[in-house]
Amino acid sequence: MKPLRRREQRRGALAVEAAVILPVLLVMMLGIWEVGRLIQVQQILVNSAREGARLAAGGYTNNGTPVTSAMVQQAVRDYMTSAGLPTVATTAAQITLTSTATPAWTNPSDALPLDKFRVQVVIPSGAAFDSLRWSFVAKITPTNNMTAYVDWVSLNNVKITVDTNLPP
Repeated sequence: MKPLRRREQRRGALAVEAAVILPVLLVMMLGIWEVGRLIQVQQILVNSAREGARLAAGGYTNNGTPVTSAMVQQAVRDYMTSAGLPTVATTAAQITLTSTATPAWTNPSDALPLDKFRVQVVIPSGAAFDSLRWSFVAKITPTNNMTAYVDWVSLNNVKITVDTNLPP
């Protein structure tokens, strides 16, 4: 009988090592994947709230129509849809426009210049939130709803004077 070489003694070691390491790597990859998706969705929510606040800050549209809270909510939903969020999450999103000014107002067209307000977007737990996840195998992150808000100031009726005369 000839002596066994070192290579022949370790013939199944690679398969055993792969069987031990592969599940750990898969769990780590799924976790990174899901956390990355939640960060992406959070950024979309912040941007959609910012888009709604930008509309509300003016108080009036380009054609002179007063901006209402419903118009702000629709602008936020439109942004979320165009960013690729599922319809389930977009329709279930709770969008609020809150004035922190005194006296408080409900429609942005009633705001005074530099009145502070907040646009908040909440996607509640349940089917709406679950539609945002990419990994359906396990819920790795403990988050069960997402919230984003933007604080803004009104520029409604701000008088801007533009001197059309060029200096000499």
